[in-house]
Amino acid sequence: MSFKSLYSYSLFVLLTQSAFAAEELKNSKLVDATAFKLSDTKGIIHYVKGAYATGVPFSKEYDKNWIEKFQIVQVGGVNDADITPQVLRKKGVLKSKYHIGYDWMPAFYYYTSGVNRDFVQYLLAEKEQSTLNPEGPFVHCKHNGYAWCEDYYYNYFDKNTFNARVDNLVAHLKKKAYNGVFFDWASSKFLSEPENKMMYNFVKTHYPKQSYLEQVHKFYTALHKRGVFIVTNQAFRDNALLASVDYDMTESYITTVEKFQGSMQIDGKNVKETDITRYYPIYANSQTIDDSLSFLKLLDSYKKKYRKDGFKNFIYMNYLAPKYVVIASGQYKTVKPKNAIYYGYAMGKLTASIVYGEVQQNRVLERDEIYFYDLGKPLGNTYQPLNALHGYIRFFEKGFVLVSSAYKRRKFIKVFSDFIPKKEKIYDAYNNKWLLNSREGVVIELDFEKDVFTKKSLPLGRVFLY
Repeated sequence: MSFKSLYSYSLFVLLTQSAFAAEELKNSKLVDATAFKLSDTKGIIHYVKGAYATGVPFSKEYDKNWIEKFQIVQVGGVNDADITPQVLRKKGVLKSKYHIGYDWMPAFYYYTSGVNRDFVQYLLAEKEQSTLNPEGPFVHCKHNGYAWCEDYYYNYFDKNTFNARVDNLVAHLKKKAYNGVFFDWASSKFLSEPENKMMYNFVKTHYPKQSYLEQVHKFYTALHKRGVFIVTNQAFRDNALLASVDYDMTESYITTVEKFQGSMQIDGKNVKETDITRYYPIYANSQTIDDSLSFLKLLDSYKKKYRKDGFKNFIYMNYLAPKYVVIASGQYKTVKPKNAIYYGYAMGKLTASIVYGEVQQNRVLERDEIYFYDLGKPLGNTYQPLNALHGYIRFFEKGFVLVSSAYKRRKFIKVFSDFIPKKEKIYDAYNNKWLLNSREGVVIELDFEKDVFTKKSLPLGRVFLY
């Protein structure tokens, strides 16, 4: 999701922040370091399959064993020529309950040079009826500098096009051995972008009494009736669409990446800039976790609203940079960004949502067993603000997650709640330590990391298991 889109959407979010309030309960207090106690014995950690992951099937970093650990995986595209059932089986994709392929919901590419699919040729032959921009302009291809394509937008108002699109997609999913689809550009909001005014006018002129949004809803419903599992990208922008899909994804609402300028050596290569993780991605001047939390609250209200229609959950996709470790002056090596992974995961779990983080610079570095911890079902109506510091906590049947704003110094806090079972030890997953629990609560240690380049303290997330 672009920052521009986030800014324009912010007013709407601010107006809906009162959808529900966090539970105000006494749950924590600051304590001295001497109160921090480790258990003399270890317990047993229980694992489950991860909820969602993505993979690039032909990259050198791909690991079938990693992909097989998840229930929903998005690997490859519905129309990728090199994707076959044999490839998906070899790559471990078919071991997952839902193996889904990427598709661009509103449009398709016509290759100006090269071979086009039979379905594309059929649509182009009928483009006056089958597309919303039969004569162009081809804004998406032009904007991205794609000289090889023209982007045409499906006319879902046309019955023949609608039915052909559904039939073709279902057939392609079956041919590739996918049982679901991930739809990009999943809402109708692209029509309101200034560069797409021509298509907006086309719809208003030719279908003045009909709604494009309603046609998209019918499209998803038709696929559902054919047994297609649907994950959408930001369908919540037209939140009524959530009633006709299984899961909806957001991008960069918790973390994203930005460029840090400077001459340095990264993993033995001389560079003039590198990616770093941005922990406050919502607005240009964001400096608090609460900006992200306002979006999480809104989406949680949507989840509850459309649960009766079959909508299951939101997936928070976080983009992460590696962590950089100094090995000499101006020289760094990249390692797993554990702080960013845990922060992103814990933030999403405050609303009991699904979370995944991609390190696109090196996909190996995103892999962490955090996705397989068994927290059990969420307890209480929602998360609680911490009394001890600026942060939040959410309790589950088998553990709890905690998020804290950035602090310059280490903190020790005692956490207590009727939700915490009276067990003698609790596992601190981040630090791989078993903590001594008591009737008065468990004391946890929060040690705040600093960004190696900006020197700024970073917020953190933690996971604790019973």
